[in-house]
Amino acid sequence: MSYALKFTIKAKNNYAQNLDYLKKEWGAKVAMGFIDRVDIVLETIRINPFLYPLYYPAKNIHKCVVHSRIILYYRIKGNAIEILRFWNTYQNPKKLKF
Repeated sequence: MSYALKFTIKAKNNYAQNLDYLKKEWGAKVAMGFIDRVDIVLETIRINPFLYPLYYPAKNIHKCVVHSRIILYYRIKGNAIEILRFWNTYQNPKKLKF
């Protein structure tokens, strides 16, 4: 079974911010590598959303490490996957809200 992917506004903004940072600080090649990695992870989640561990069971939130400094949080809702956040681990973890 394949699931549809739906992005929250926060997830879209987080993704854009991380991509802008990578382009600015590390260049286009690193940014493209990040895009490729995210595409692979999203396809994997779309096909098998239960592959990655539950982070917050009460809210059915899963956690996927995209890169050593970027974590993707998502939730399974029926036949859809709701992409919640692309969290940069340099941030204060107390600011992580869903």
